[in-house]
Amino acid sequence: MVGQTTDSNDADALIGEATSLIERKCYNEAMSTLQKGISVDPNNPKVWENMAICNLELGKPKLALQALNNLVRIQPQCHTGWADKGFLHLLLNETEEGIEALQESLRINPRRVYGWELLGMVLVTEERWEEAIDVLERTIDLNPNSAVTWYNLAVCYLLFDDLESAVESAEVAFSIDPSLKELAEDWWDLVQDDLEDVNYSSMIESSAS
Repeated sequence: MVGQTTDSNDADALIGEATSLIERKCYNEAMSTLQKGISVDPNNPKVWENMAICNLELGKPKLALQALNNLVRIQPQCHTGWADKGFLHLLLNETEEGIEALQESLRINPRRVYGWELLGMVLVTEERWEEAIDVLERTIDLNPNSAVTWYNLAVCYLLFDDLESAVESAEVAFSIDPSLKELAEDWWDLVQDDLEDVNYSSMIESSAS
């Protein structure tokens, strides 16, 4: 017990030194200090958290990802670790791993709006439309003022031929951010015309019956 306490104290001291070096942007020196911390206490999550920071600052995302893998191994309920891991996977074009890590982060902390927004955008990009709709609707529940989320939801509804929902969602998006209307130039007028035709046909059928 005494040895473990001493090791923990030694690691904390090294982490403090490394943190100070990181604040001064001395990342290589901080990495050397953190390596000592790993040899003293390899299961200290702060060591790996700071290793990830240093490697990112040094432009080494793969090594940062390795550090985050150790972090979530030690602290599997660390939602920020999973979120950062997901972002790095996406940065490295490891999309499936990125989606899984983001989903785990949101399972642990379902109130993290940015995580839902990022996951929704990735699913739209990957054309996983049904999953995207679920995530985008969840995002809007948490942040109804996200214009990009409303717009992406409109696109998803459009692809499922739910024209009315697509127009309604797009109108909300444009009311929040009018510049998004430029993205909809290829489909906005066509969808409104189609919707008007559908409504007109419904009126004729109703009157005929």
